[in-house]
Amino acid sequence: MTRLVRALILVLMLGSPAPAMAEQRITPDKVIDALAGQGYAVRSVTRTLLGRARIVASQGLIWREVVLDTSAGRILRDYAVEFTPANAPETAQKSMPRGGKLIAESHFNELDP
Repeated sequence: MTRLVRALILVLMLGSPAPAMAEQRITPDKVIDALAGQGYAVRSVTRTLLGRARIVASQGLIWREVVLDTSAGRILRDYAVEFTPANAPETAQKSMPRGGKLIAESHFNELDP
């Protein structure tokens, strides 16, 4: 094989998957938009000690926390907790409250590649 053919094959092998992978990458903005589309109000977007994005949102008595690995573009944790009116968190609270009942089917199916 000539050098030109080898170089062309290498460029095709290395260059083609990148755009497809970039389209599948989940970003904090995508998570925030998806949560808003589901009726959640985003309370806070912070960084963890490991550099991951942590998004806390609420919808009435349901609070949700999504942890996103921004370098890989993957959701590491997504869970929702429902509170009773008697133990409802403060309205001004920005961090994920303790307690409540875990909603088992809470996950981000529509964003996972």
